[in-house]
Amino acid sequence: MARTSVNRDSVAGTVGGPRGACRVIPRRVWRACCVSAGLVAGCSGLPLGADPNQAVIDAVARVLPAVVDVEVVAGGPAARVLGKERRGSGVVVTPRGHILTASHVVLGAEGLKVTFPSGQQLAAEITATDSESGLALLHIPPFPGMVAAPLGSAADLKLGQVSIAVSSQGREVRAVTTGVISAFPSFEGYWEYRLDRVIQTDAVINPGSSGGPLLDAQGRVVGILSFSQSDVQRINFAIPVDLITGVMDELIQYGRVRSQPPHPWLGTYTVTTDRGVGVVAVTPGSPADRAGLRQRDLILQVNGVPVESRADFYRTLWRGKVGDAFELIVRRDEQNLSLVVEGGDRQAFFPSPLQGPERGQ
Repeated sequence: MARTSVNRDSVAGTVGGPRGACRVIPRRVWRACCVSAGLVAGCSGLPLGADPNQAVIDAVARVLPAVVDVEVVAGGPAARVLGKERRGSGVVVTPRGHILTASHVVLGAEGLKVTFPSGQQLAAEITATDSESGLALLHIPPFPGMVAAPLGSAADLKLGQVSIAVSSQGREVRAVTTGVISAFPSFEGYWEYRLDRVIQTDAVINPGSSGGPLLDAQGRVVGILSFSQSDVQRINFAIPVDLITGVMDELIQYGRVRSQPPHPWLGTYTVTTDRGVGVVAVTPGSPADRAGLRQRDLILQVNGVPVESRADFYRTLWRGKVGDAFELIVRRDEQNLSLVVEGGDRQAFFPSPLQGPERGQ
């Protein structure tokens, strides 16, 4: 076995893992964990009477049995965009067998199975997807001994607070990484997606982490791992669970959020340029594709409103609703063109046979 040298002045301890694996906890994270867990005695250095590392161990132990590996075989438009075979993570959050994950992990799924750390494997169905939050709910039949992780709130998080990321690394293998909450920025994705507030952490998000839980020091799920902006700077983001906890019953009952209308969706992938909103790709068969929008087009206006950035584009587009006609003024080959695009329903465009039709109609 290879040996790893450790600077003892920079670390506070290790977390035990399956099969003898361990992870060194940086001293700054150790101290943050002490504060989060109320173990002040050990924050100044070595623990006095209580092991502050135990807070992480206990938090992980409570949630680890609920973290599942998610294997997906996708079809339709989603397979072309995100790939036919995907793998991610999820976490059981209700005693009825509902699993919270990131929506892009299961988009367009035609085959879906989840594996628990014990090795138990079950077929899953999609209860609901929510394109606005980027979250999804799966469902499995509940079984004796199944553990549901407790849900917390990202609204209670503080800068510098410890964060614990738990994810699958393949079927029954799990990984645990720690960091701190470093910011609560907005997040804007090129795929017509924006959140006003996400959780930024330096806890590492590994391949297969998407959909896994981000925990506080008490072992409560406060976010779902989703995006990584820079491998070098370790800027990683989690979606706050608050975006779905208030509509959980609605999602379970109807398969989508019905109290709030969905954003109209065109099917564009865009970037902000110094001349307007550049189109880097268009989803084949999407409303934008059918209207004739092309890669390298420059969007200048939406319904007569100038858009100088991608954020402007989203805000203007989302003032409308699904089914509305949107006139886009685009610059192509040194000419301005007018294209009329009908706002579509993203969820309807990316169907899954594992999710039935909208319920309660």
